[in-house]
Amino acid sequence: MRNLHFKLPVLLTSILVALPSQAEKLPVDIGGHIRVNYGHLDWQPSQIRDGFEFESIRLNLSGESEQFSYKAEYRWYENTEFDTIRYADLTYKYSDDLSITGGITKVPFGLLPFASNNFWFGVNYYIGLEDDYDAGFTTNYKTGNWELHAGYFLNDEYNDASESDRYSFDLADDGEFRNQEDGQLNLRANYTGKWIRGATTDIGASYQYGNILNLDTMDEGDMTAYAVHLRHIQGDFKVELQYTDFDYDLAAPEGQATDRVALSSFTFPFLMASEGKSYVANLVYSIPYQFEAVSDVSCYSEYSRVDSDVAAAKKSSLWTNGCSFGWDKLFVYVDSIQGENMWFAGGPGVALDLGGLQDTTHRLNISLGIYF
Repeated sequence: MRNLHFKLPVLLTSILVALPSQAEKLPVDIGGHIRVNYGHLDWQPSQIRDGFEFESIRLNLSGESEQFSYKAEYRWYENTEFDTIRYADLTYKYSDDLSITGGITKVPFGLLPFASNNFWFGVNYYIGLEDDYDAGFTTNYKTGNWELHAGYFLNDEYNDASESDRYSFDLADDGEFRNQEDGQLNLRANYTGKWIRGATTDIGASYQYGNILNLDTMDEGDMTAYAVHLRHIQGDFKVELQYTDFDYDLAAPEGQATDRVALSSFTFPFLMASEGKSYVANLVYSIPYQFEAVSDVSCYSEYSRVDSDVAAAKKSSLWTNGCSFGWDKLFVYVDSIQGENMWFAGGPGVALDLGGLQDTTHRLNISLGIYF
């Protein structure tokens, strides 16, 4: 997999060099981003608590031809020194109402496209239940006010649980807790109603069931997750709510704890409670005023939490308050993030009492990105 990571940038560069001569033949659009970040992390030693760094560069390719469309995204992260695919899929549009997508594609679960509006997302992303991409296919159907999704995924995007250089958070082989995704079914339904004048309300439910292969016993366990979700938009305000329940039933070796699983992404594995519930509550205000140079100004307060009933449980949470806006070609996020016992925010894991830093932490993050 390291060799794949090494070769992909070279391959993509070669494609870009060749594109001008093929522009009339290839239906391809090119996009991406270049981002830098300033961060203040209060849990770090004072000497390294503040920093301004080049964060990432992204390349997007997309296009369509007759009934087919395709898209792909690859990212290079400088601050964590890895590169990874995010998605690469092909869609066949059977009709205006029905399409089928296959490849490394988004798992249809919960609020779509995201259950967050801030730069770093909420807890559902870090437990693998938001903005997750796996290898499989989805069927997408719209009828009236209903939107229906059904998907089957053979495995994670790399089919390698020991690979931590990835964008999506997936089950991991950390050397001790060794589990791998091995087939997953997803069902999602969303109804869009307009019961209040000038308002739109989306109400939906999601279900996920997957086989979990233990790489020591080579036996199959399983995981089940379901969610109910709501998005209400009225004027310049948006409210998003989601409740999620997840449970891993593991085929672990004799004597190994089954109250935890290893996940990984962004080069690091960590432990999460094997069963729990997550809560998401977001309030977003889009400022309607027009400014000369500034556009798309939104401010938000977003709270998310994971609770568990396992013996070693301890809640994890994120509370993010911030604003985002466009400024000519620049897009800016300014976020103040409070975390508690949360892996992303200095904690040792998610929803477990693992010792270490479990008090409330604070991160100030300013992202400056050019998107094209």
